Amino acid sequence: MNTPFAPRVRPVHAPSRLTLVRLVGFIALTLTLTACATKMAAPTQELALSRAAIDAAARAGAAELAPAELNIARQKQAMADTAMSQAQYDRALLLSNEVQVDARLAEAKARSTQADKAAGEIREGGRVLRQEINRAQ
Repeated sequence: MNTPFAPRVRPVHAPSRLTLVRLVGFIALTLTLTACATKMAAPTQELALSRAAIDAAARAGAAELAPAELNIARQKQAMADTAMSQAQYDRALLLSNEVQVDARLAEAKARSTQADKAAGEIREGGRVLRQEINRAQ
């Protein structure tokens, strides 16, 4: 029953092994070229932020009040600078973020110590004032 409107069925052939190998090779090449084309940009802004965080911690007195934390931040900054010079941008970015956290910790510890000292001075002033009031009565 071969009518002009009857659908013609064509046999489907499976792709050959060579075609599959070529296809896999093409996909691998495409992925490799894409990975190379999307290389990470240098994290210069993040490194500048980490340096600024270290400077802020130093201005807050972290060198005297939180030296361990500040030294850790400075060491990591040196490592980030080295990674940056070796074009290891992902490592430089990670270290830069760690530097910012460590420097903020050093700054917070320094400010906390300063606040504790100021609170102690205020308490001592209040104690002396109470003594003076009690003596005057």
